Parts: sequence; C-alpha cells; structure tokens
Amino acid sequence: MTDSLLRSLRERVLDEGEPLAGLLRKCLLLGAETGSVSLRDWARLELNGYVDESSLPDYRKISGVPMSMDSMSGNTWATGQTITRMQLPASTWQYVPEYLFLTQPIEEIGRLAQEKTLRFKPAGLAMAQSVWNGELGPFQSIVDLSYVAPGSVFAGLLGQVRTKLVDLIADLTMATPLTKLPRREDVDAAMIHRIGNVRDVYATTLVNSSGPTAVGSAATASAGLDVDAVLALLSTVQHAADVDGEETSEIKEALAELRDVLTKDQPDTGEVIKRAGKLRAIADKLGVAAISSATSSAVTTLTGLALKGAFG
Repeated sequence: MTDSLLRSLRERVLDEGEPLAGLLRKCLLLGAETGSVSLRDWARLELNGYVDESSLPDYRKISGVPMSMDSMSGNTWATGQTITRMQLPASTWQYVPEYLFLTQPIEEIGRLAQEKTLRFKPAGLAMAQSVWNGELGPFQSIVDLSYVAPGSVFAGLLGQVRTKLVDLIADLTMATPLTKLPRREDVDAAMIHRIGNVRDVYATTLVNSSGPTAVGSAATASAGLDVDAVLALLSTVQHAADVDGEETSEIKEALAELRDVLTKDQPDTGEVIKRAGKLRAIADKLGVAAISSATSSAVTTLTGLALKGAFG
C-alpha cells in the first residue's frame, strides 16, 4: 500500500490532466500513514475549503482585484465603471480588505477557473456600499458595487497548489526510497519548507471571523458583523428596492418583517432564519440584479450570525 501510494503520487503529480482533488486525497492518506498531522490538515482544508481568513496560506490571498460600480446622479446612470479600493471613501475601507481571500474548496476553484469573468459581492462590500450611499447628496446613489475578476485568477491558484505538491513530493522521494514510508519528521519538515508552519496556522478555530471574503455561486462571508451592521445591510436592500420602483412592494414588506424580528430585545433564531429565507426567496423571484446581490449579502451574513448563536 505504501509503495503504490508513493509511486502513484510521484507519477501522477506531473500529469497536468490529473485532478488536484485526487492528488490531495492521496496526501490525506499519506499523512495518515506517516502520522503527519500537518500534511493531513493542509490537504483536508484544500479539499473542504477554509473557514477563516487567518488560516489561509499566502497563495490564497489576492491583492488588487478591481471593482465594478453602477451609479446614479440625478437622471444620469453610469454602469460598469472600474474602480479600486483606494477610490472608495476612507470611511468604507474597514469593510473592504486589501486582499481577496479565496476560501473555496479546490474543486470549486477549478470550476471558477473555467469562467471568463466572475462578479461577486461579499458582505463587506455591501456594507461599504451602504456607508458610501449614506455620505452622498440628494439624487445620488451607488446602485451596485461588485468585485470583477477573470477566471485566470483561479487558474493561477490551481497552478500554485500543483507546484507546491510537486515540490513536496520531490522533497519526500529525494530522501526516502519509494519502497519505504517517509518519517513523520521528514514530512513535517517538507511541509514547513514548502507550505509554512502548518501545525500552528491550521490550529485556528473560527469563533468570530473578521473580514473574510468568499467568492463563487455559494459565496458566504460573515465579515465580523453584528446585528446593527446587518440592519445597515438591509438598508442597502431597501435602497435597491426603492430605486427599482413599484414592483418591489412584496420585498419591502418582507424587509419590514425581518427588521421587526431583529430589533426585538431577544430575537428568536428560528424566526430570524425563517424571515431571512422568505426575503431571499422573494428577491430571487424578483430577478433584479442589484436587489438579489444586496439581499444575498445581508441574508448570508445574518444566517452566519444565527448559526454562531448571536440570537436567542
């Protein structure tokens, strides 16, 4: 078993057509066979995704991702304006980290890499939009603010993980015959050299996240927000509904119901989840991009707080 596992990893890791997920699962087994907790933890997090941005290795942190802005000034609409973090008001910077944190499982990263362009809006960016709108004058509004990134960003991440695997397996097979099992100390040393001090980094337990940004169709990020901040995010939904016109009465009613639950002295978790789910369903049915994006950010953050016990 040991012989075939080591040979399989060395033979397959250079095959560009070999799925990374399969190689990482072999690393899970190799970590178990050698007793290397660091190898197992790294492989498992790459496969399952990272829950906290503080546990991310540097190669999963991307800087300088541009944003796309849609705005309105009086009767003038401007869409698809490209801006950077530094062009946002300073009051919003605390909600928009300098780095984009790619927390997704490696297989989801692979799917995202196939897309030409991706747009996404984490909770922090929705909060920044709400704060910015609060500073604008009459008849001015930021209608939408989203990150825009090419699929090549995700393809580049896949390439870095594959290169690290090649280096890691090369280090192990250089010092150990394929017919023998590497010592745990050798595996851990190779992990520190190629990935970092994994056992310290991956011991992190998520209690209250502080600014993670997630990407993709199931993008989630709690961004360390509290109930007051969630209410501000709901104001972003309200603003988008007001801009869209009279066809949004149903979503405005759902917003009012959710606010009523949240502003009670001891909000009931079940009721919060129920009202949030209703709001998301109405937004999805309405099919207005700005409303759907703002609602997704607010509801995702709210659900995360509920699951962490923020309510009664």
